[in-house]
Amino acid sequence: MGKIHLNNDPFRELTWGDLTAWVGRDLLDLGRELQRKGAVKQLSKTHQGGLLAWIQAEEVFATHVGFDDNELLCRCGCQGGGACEHGIAIILEYISYLKKNMPVPTVPPNDQRFYLL
Repeated sequence: MGKIHLNNDPFRELTWGDLTAWVGRDLLDLGRELQRKGAVKQLSKTHQGGLLAWIQAEEVFATHVGFDDNELLCRCGCQGGGACEHGIAIILEYISYLKKNMPVPTVPPNDQRFYLL
């Protein structure tokens, strides 16, 4: 994925190729479709710079994406075992917020979504 600079938002640095390499074309397409349908709810940033949201898909899932040593990681209530289309949907929604200069609120440390992951 290349070197990520700590003073930059690492999500802003992601490319379509990075996301494809992370989850593959099929999950990328599914995540893009979820994001376009408005499945990402209550998008928030964590104090560590990660992203947390509800995903309203076939069920409602809490999903968190973030970086650890420049590696993109996902935890999701879907029990997919790592990167999933729900994580992609959150990243794409966040990028959409950035392009529109929309603020993303910071999540409180006791947010119930943390306890569901």
